[in-house]
Amino acid sequence: MKNPIAALAILIILGIIANTASAKNPPLLSLTMEHFRDTATAKDDKAEGTTTITTEKGYVVRTGPMKMVWNDEYLKAVIDRTTGQKSFQVIAMTIYSGNRRFYQTADYQWVGGPKSVPATQIRTQREACAVGDCVYTELIGFAVDEADLRQIAAGNVPGKPTILTFKITAKPGPDYSGGLSSAEIAGFLAKVDQSMSAVSSAKANTVIGKEGAVSVKESASVTKEKAASASLKLDLGIVGMPVSAAPEQPSRAGILIIGVNSGSVAQKSGVIIGDILYEFDGHPIKELAELEAAVAACAPNSTVGVKLYRGTEKMALSARF
Repeated sequence: MKNPIAALAILIILGIIANTASAKNPPLLSLTMEHFRDTATAKDDKAEGTTTITTEKGYVVRTGPMKMVWNDEYLKAVIDRTTGQKSFQVIAMTIYSGNRRFYQTADYQWVGGPKSVPATQIRTQREACAVGDCVYTELIGFAVDEADLRQIAAGNVPGKPTILTFKITAKPGPDYSGGLSSAEIAGFLAKVDQSMSAVSSAKANTVIGKEGAVSVKESASVTKEKAASASLKLDLGIVGMPVSAAPEQPSRAGILIIGVNSGSVAQKSGVIIGDILYEFDGHPIKELAELEAAVAACAPNSTVGVKLYRGTEKMALSARF
């Protein structure tokens, strides 16, 4: 049985804030890619064979007398651990009173022009209807392309993130307007790539012989990816992911540095998180395998040139092995 006093209190609070709570406020722009990478959660569902990653804990705005979260938005990815397939969504949560809203379409213009995609009402919770207008808690989602997210991550300048806005139309009622930080997108993808590395390792095919002996047979792509990852971590001391050039920076492509090991060659040479490495020892670099091959070709005690973007500026460093 519902508690009418508690329900009335919710309605009073809703009346006080009068839907004036902002979805994001200035502190969001002070949060780094590393913050969102480290606060992102990854949960395995053994029954479904999936891993779900979200940035739900990365940033929220609390307002009103009870310091509640009335509106929030974050990123979600689901990885199929068997096939390695990924799906990406923007998730929005909102609490409102009055008539039920039916969210239908999400509109945004992040990269490559305006886009309009269907919105899905994932979950609806209704309360306090016995004492007046119902109070609704809605969870809404819409799909986004991985390629778009990676272009945004590549354009994220450390210390100067931007807000990518979107709108979800509702009939009837007001639309939902929200935004995501480019640093949140970059940190989210870094967490996804960390999880994908674990998935790739698990994708080794197990073959059981006639005598019951078990051997492990890996696909060529998995072997290549593992070799690149091992070489980068062992010799250069970085964790990175390939990024494509953005329309406004057509040549700004390479390996986005998302981790630098303490005491490594990379750290000693001055490489920092957020750099985009595009040339190593005279070799153009656009893929992890290319960087792996260039690093493997280095002689002991050699010094090689490293070229990278730091923000929008080009830099040249020297790495000594």
